[in-house]
Order: sequence, then structure tokens, then C-alpha cells
Amino acid sequence: MTTYDDLLALLDCHSTPGDEDEVAAFLLRRWRAAGLCTTAHGTYAVSAAAPASGTDDVRPTLLICAHMDSPGYTVERIGKDSAKIIRLGHPSFEESEACGVLKTRTGRTLVTLRRTDPSDAEPEYHIPLVPGVERGDRVCFVAQPEMTSNGVIRSPFLDNRLGCFVLCALASRPDVFAGEFRVVLGATASEEMGGFGARVLAAAVRPDLVVCLDATYEAPEQGVLLGRGPVLTLSDASVLLSCRTRDRVCRFCADAGVPLQTEVYNYSGTDARAFPHQGLSAPVLPLLVATQGNHSPVETAVLDDVQETIRAVAAVSARGVSGGLLATGHEA
Repeated sequence: MTTYDDLLALLDCHSTPGDEDEVAAFLLRRWRAAGLCTTAHGTYAVSAAAPASGTDDVRPTLLICAHMDSPGYTVERIGKDSAKIIRLGHPSFEESEACGVLKTRTGRTLVTLRRTDPSDAEPEYHIPLVPGVERGDRVCFVAQPEMTSNGVIRSPFLDNRLGCFVLCALASRPDVFAGEFRVVLGATASEEMGGFGARVLAAAVRPDLVVCLDATYEAPEQGVLLGRGPVLTLSDASVLLSCRTRDRVCRFCADAGVPLQTEVYNYSGTDARAFPHQGLSAPVLPLLVATQGNHSPVETAVLDDVQETIRAVAAVSARGVSGGLLATGHEA
């Protein structure tokens, strides 16, 4: 039976853009416990790979990556009775209040986030004044995950603790590291604001193929629904896959028995943009889990989609070379 203890532990982490220490520490512990060799790339990324066998590994490198941060808030200004906070990324809640967690140098404090909506300006956000709060301290939503008997999970931060959970699950599978690729697992900082971490990871690993794990939106108008498998992003603000690449990936997943959905946008994006920006020619395949309520206090996903994502990535690591996933360039 699949257990989700790692996912629950990841959801409990306080991890806003630029302050991902808790998720990074958890992943490093989990990867080391699985016998992997780990690397910290400053504060921008962490990675793991199987120990060297003593001979040169000539296999191409597959990087499987996910981002560690979720949108949140930071303290901008401290007043007499409250502190003004501003958004890091795009967290959202519809009501006038939401339950939050303030993280300071002395620990965590439960707080109420209050939103005001001036008629002529953007919304403003405040929390009650807490002793010891300082400018730059972070606030996120409260995570109280709920899992139903039919495999639905509801919690904030599914974007992208689900991707981090997939990295934990892959670390425990020796077959993932014994296939046609030398596999590197990577987790990045600041995807939700700045995208710094993926650029550092791209330059350090220099992969031949990238699978970028993330979350996306349920989109009934495109036929993208919860419970129908992972979603391959064909286009958004960070990636543009050719029709030939689309066809190869869809055929590969069909042969592996993995259901695959596709989506098309011309906005938003993922860490996928970092790799060509570093001058790398590696194909980048964004493989996402569909969710509802993205970036809100209650996001919703189906755990079967997470399991199918694990199956898809394991299949890529096992036979992605012979399956043609590297052959995505222009014909000579």
C-alpha cells in the first residue's frame, strides 16, 4: 500500500520563495537515507544522484526536477498594531481573512491574514502585530491536509510539494537509476518568484534531458481534468514543444501504459524556461499534475495522478533513450 507520510511532512514545511530551507533539509535527509549522494547548490537548489560505480558513466543525464517553494508573503512594514505584508508570487484567497503561519527567527506563530480592497488600488494585506516580528519575515497559509477515501487530497502548497513527493518516491526505486540514463534528482528555489534556482541547477548539472515536475490548472475546456493522469505542457510562457516532440512523448507514454493529458497556454510557466536560457540544448518536458484552487488555501488533487506521474518518469529513466525522447532536434 502506498503511504503518503513524506507528502504530509512536505506540506508541513514553511517554504516561501527564497526561504526554502525546510523543504531542502527534508529532501536531503530523505535522499541520503535512500543511499544517494547529495549536493547543495548554495541556497538555490539541491540535487542527488546514485553513488559512482568506479567506472565512467557514459549514459546521457536525465534531470528530474521540482521546485521547493510555494507562494506566500513577506513583512514589508511594521506598524503600531499590525504588520503590512506583500505577496511573494501569487497567493490568493477570496475571503477577507485567511489563516496563516508567521515564521520568525524564534519559530512559528499562527496569525490571521486580513485583506482590504481599496477601490483605486491593489489589495493590501496585514497581520496582527506579533512580538519580535521583523521586516522580511515570512507568512504562508496554514496547512491542514485532508485525504479522502477515494484518493483526493486537499491542502495548500500542492504546487509543488506534489513534485517534491515524486522526487522522494523516485529516490527509493533502484530501477530509476539503473536504466538508460544517469539520473539526477533536483529541487529548486524561487520558482514562484524569480526562477533563480533552476538556472543554477541547469548550469551545475547540464543535463541531456529534463523532466520538469509541477502543478497546473484543471481546464475542462481543454479536457484537462483531475484523475486522468499527468499533463504535458505543450506551450506556455516558459516552453514551446514542437508537434513532433508532442507526438513522441504521447506515443512513449501510450506504450508505457501511462495516461497523458496535454495543455496549451500562452501565459504562466514553470522552471522549464531556465534550461534554454542557460544555453542548453536539452529537451525539456514539463510533466504536471492537474489541480483545483491553485495557490489558494485549499488546493485539490487526485493522488492517482501523482502515482501515474511516478510511473511516467520511471519509464523515461528506464527506456527514454531507445524510446526516442532525445531525438527532438531539427533534422540535419
